[in-house]
Amino acid sequence: MNANDPKILVVDDDAEMASVLCDVLRDAGYSPMSANSGAQALALVESEEPDLVISDLRMSQMDGHQLLTELKRRLPTLSVIVITAFGSIANAVESMKLGAFDYLTKPFGNDEFLLVVSRALENRDLRREVRRLRGELAHTYGMSNIVAANPRMVAVLETVRQVADMPATVLLLGESGTGKELLARLLHFESVRRERPFVPINCSAIPENLIESELFGYVKGAFTDARGSKEGLFQAAQGGTLYLDEIGDMPLALQAKLLRIIEDKRVRPLGATTEKGIDVRIVAATNTDLEVAVSQSKFRADLYYRLTAITVQVPPLRDRPEDLPLLVRHFLSRAATECGKALPTIDPKAQECLMRYAWPGNIRELQNVLQSAVILCRDDRITVADMPPRVTGEPTLTRMFDEAAARRMSLDEVEREYLRVVLAGVNGNKTEAAAILGVDRKTLYRKLEEAAPTPLK
Repeated sequence: MNANDPKILVVDDDAEMASVLCDVLRDAGYSPMSANSGAQALALVESEEPDLVISDLRMSQMDGHQLLTELKRRLPTLSVIVITAFGSIANAVESMKLGAFDYLTKPFGNDEFLLVVSRALENRDLRREVRRLRGELAHTYGMSNIVAANPRMVAVLETVRQVADMPATVLLLGESGTGKELLARLLHFESVRRERPFVPINCSAIPENLIESELFGYVKGAFTDARGSKEGLFQAAQGGTLYLDEIGDMPLALQAKLLRIIEDKRVRPLGATTEKGIDVRIVAATNTDLEVAVSQSKFRADLYYRLTAITVQVPPLRDRPEDLPLLVRHFLSRAATECGKALPTIDPKAQECLMRYAWPGNIRELQNVLQSAVILCRDDRITVADMPPRVTGEPTLTRMFDEAAARRMSLDEVEREYLRVVLAGVNGNKTEAAAILGVDRKTLYRKLEEAAPTPLK
């Protein structure tokens, strides 16, 4: 028998029945073992570490429910199938409440038996994969992965560590590209909610007529195209964290509903007549000045004060000079690993350009520039030629402005030309262009529409 075959422990005080089940399992390619009592089963679980336990319910001394309870106390993730000859609904319900994966009622066929075994092992594999992925996420977004030496950024991280387990809403303020979502994920993975979902939504990237159904969900028939029910993001984040990015762009009507949900902790899907309780920690972020938005009646004052229970101001990269060399090293290492290349060195002139540049797109722009440089560089050495003109300070824009003055271009015309240059420099990537320009994507789309040529009539 292959050492990698799943190990299955069959527990039954009827030795003949245990032997029959082991034969069926062995023929199906598993590695079975048997125990004729609960005590013997517990000893085998400790020494052999089976992947699955199949236990009869009615046994002398320690019955199946008692064994199940003890197994779950010792190994909460171990899958257990309970077998009963009585077919009692009460027994089945009790088994499931105690943590059994499933139950079988005697008599049962071999196919039915093997199907339940297969499902239990698939469930085990799925849970292992989920734990592995959560471990990777925790490593990626954990505190050890945040690069900071600047005192202001160190203070931000200390605040995040202090409030991670608090239930209060957190508001992250800062320019585009400063790493607000990374901090939101850090808040989640440093909290007791780390095993539950982290659900992000960009309030400016979803059309106004769709964002309500995305957040709250809907029931069948709620509107014309609602052919079935859909779970909203609040429900998807149950027990975890809902990250509302660019909350300053949320429509006013939706702001009122969000405030009510935060206060009542209940959500009603569109078209539903009843509400559902939710347990969700909300982390919001914006690059706009919400105080100004409140004064202009573009953001609800009551929601603003509700969101600002804990406020974290994330400094821009230009105010974190101590962090730049650390971030450069960090992103170069990551980019080299992703590209399958050796870690490159940086020419002193190229390093000087990186230190001198103001990084209007902040960390996101730095990461993109370094990733591109790793791809383009030769001989594992990054030079000035591997970086875009805006970073190296080549006089491209100076020439453009001189030409604009010579051509007597208006400010609107200069802005349109600059938009074109930036978009060309990032190969049309609107997200990166918005970060470089220091505006949100909605503003960029509006400016592009205004810059589009008027069609001939």
